[in-house]
Amino acid sequence: MVKKPQSLKVRIGNHVEVGANTCIDRGSWRDTVIGDHTKIDNLVQIGHNVEIGKNCLLCGQVGIAGSVTIGDYVTFGGRVSIRDHVCIASKVRLAANSCVTKNINEAGDYGGFPAVPIHEWRKQVASVRQISEEFQHHKKMKSASDLPNPRA
Repeated sequence: MVKKPQSLKVRIGNHVEVGANTCIDRGSWRDTVIGDHTKIDNLVQIGHNVEIGKNCLLCGQVGIAGSVTIGDYVTFGGRVSIRDHVCIASKVRLAANSCVTKNINEAGDYGGFPAVPIHEWRKQVASVRQISEEFQHHKKMKSASDLPNPRA
């Protein structure tokens, strides 16, 4: 295995805020760039060669793998994770605990794992909740039918 040196720069724009214990990795084939007026909360990991646009907001514990490109005015809720080599369009908002596994090409709200448009994610959550309630009801009815009949 040959180690690739991370010898390029991290370029941080004007009026950028970087929270405590945030790591921003240097680039290996392009500079890692943080755009103007971007706010980065505590405990954020920004990988090698990442480009973040202007006026972005990254909440706590966000993880961005290497070579990701993020547009302008993007917001990541807490604990969002982004897979490597993904592009995210401008004006995208990601709900907390979401995971982006492929490019997001249109502005809008997204959530879930993998991240999908927010209305689809809400339907998925509602379906899982309904299936769980039906299963619990079925389980309760089954256990009630297994009880001995006192009239028999």
